[in-house]
Amino acid sequence: MRRRALLAAGVAGVTTAAIGRPASAGPGRRQRTVALVPLDDRPVNTYCPEMTAASAGAQVRLPPRDLLGRFFVPGDGAAVARWLTAVEGVDGYVVSVSMLAYGGLIASRTAGPTLASALENVGAIRTLRSTRPDAVIEVHDTIQRLAITSTGTDLDNYRTLLVDWAKLYDQVVNLGQEELRAQLDAVRAQIPDQVVEDYLAARARNHQVNRLMVEWVADGTITHLVLSEDDTAPVGLARAERVELEALVEQLDVGDRVEIFPGADEVDALLVARVIAAGAAPTYRVEYAGVSGEEWTAQLEGIPFAENIRRHVTAVGGRVVAGDADIVLAVNTPSAVATQRAADLDAFVDSIGGLLAAGTAVIVVDPLIVNKADHELVTRMEARLDLAALLSYSGWNTGGNALGLALGHGTARWAYLRSSGSGYGVPEMRGPGLAHAEYLLYRFVKDDPWKNVVQVEAYAHARAQGWDPLALTAEQKTYFDGWVRERLVPLTERYFADHFAGHRVVLGRRGKRVFTATLTRFESARVELPWDRLFEVILEPRLRLS
Repeated sequence: MRRRALLAAGVAGVTTAAIGRPASAGPGRRQRTVALVPLDDRPVNTYCPEMTAASAGAQVRLPPRDLLGRFFVPGDGAAVARWLTAVEGVDGYVVSVSMLAYGGLIASRTAGPTLASALENVGAIRTLRSTRPDAVIEVHDTIQRLAITSTGTDLDNYRTLLVDWAKLYDQVVNLGQEELRAQLDAVRAQIPDQVVEDYLAARARNHQVNRLMVEWVADGTITHLVLSEDDTAPVGLARAERVELEALVEQLDVGDRVEIFPGADEVDALLVARVIAAGAAPTYRVEYAGVSGEEWTAQLEGIPFAENIRRHVTAVGGRVVAGDADIVLAVNTPSAVATQRAADLDAFVDSIGGLLAAGTAVIVVDPLIVNKADHELVTRMEARLDLAALLSYSGWNTGGNALGLALGHGTARWAYLRSSGSGYGVPEMRGPGLAHAEYLLYRFVKDDPWKNVVQVEAYAHARAQGWDPLALTAEQKTYFDGWVRERLVPLTERYFADHFAGHRVVLGRRGKRVFTATLTRFESARVELPWDRLFEVILEPRLRLS
């Protein structure tokens, strides 16, 4: 449904004014800047933080792309370390230890990088603190996931077995469930010794670095730390490592500066938003589509989702409240009774519409289904809501990923709109407003039609030709770059025409006056596969405001 009525967050009951064409920012206001060492080079860790910042009138400064590696080629951690200690003129630093120490997330899951080289590379954080004693240094590290990365080799034969073994080992050895000992031994007998040794070596090295980061919070080297549990479960070696790290946090009394929660890929954007929104201290009220998040744990996570929300909110610099709040987090959870699902979704979307009409800032988090949006929810939102009026939306990958991406974007945008009356010229507001709309369009297209339709067709097409969708050759990747582009560019253009064209975007405020501009045109979209697989896609739409 194409709606032209203005249902923009924060504009109820005030005068609105449309603005002219974009102009460059005035020379008197320096753009807020965050230096980012990303988890890896995928769009979720580069484009998403960049657009989170851009929607708030800020910018992200990244290391040269050739230093970040690609897929199974690790980044150059030593060169990234040199870049980090040299970059200046920024308002804060966000540093992924996985990139700095090992060359990225995938490299961190292998036994290749040595502990000595990892420690030498992360020493750049100490150097940064010594040369910039007052700098904001936000750091995140991952607690290694249970599964190894699919490589398209014989090693893939042991992925499921290793996960089963890691869970059983924790249950038998750490939790004393001796009745499972025979199962543990049977699974272990099916895995070659070298595979287990490499797996445990990587875990031991990473855990030592995890501990060091907590110690560096205690001595003041690191301002704030997130330890994210990458694809975890209620039991397993990752659980045991997390419990030990939680004990260390308590022992060193740094719980106010360390968060540990399920997630990984969202943390770059989340911490960029934390730097941008510093001092704003937003409050959030949570509303659920179905059961309470206290009663539901998302797949691949080990704590109730409500607790994961609280920890992510704390990480971005806010707090969850029960009553009036700056922002409503509308969270898609399962229904208590399957036959009630349609009614629950109808009521949920109607509630969001009422909040928007009342001028309430709303972030929609869609964590229900791993790796994709809940299409039943999105179709209702498309039909009944002005999507451009939302602060943010995400349904990408795990529950923690969806939560953190939406929370980061929405918080950064909210903080910008809150401060837009203080020193921003009207032309300066256009760039952030346009970036916000482009990122919203990206999220909806990537999380729903890409994941639910185009990617499904791409996987089937690859398999029909005998190709592995998760391990394409260079020639196959080139073929699918064109195949995906031919489908996703016109799909994105149609999505814009159906759900964004003609809608107004709030640019900023001056007292009771709200400035807006109209989304008029889809200009183009860059589309290609970032890695030699069909799991994710680069999608960078360009739009025009009136």
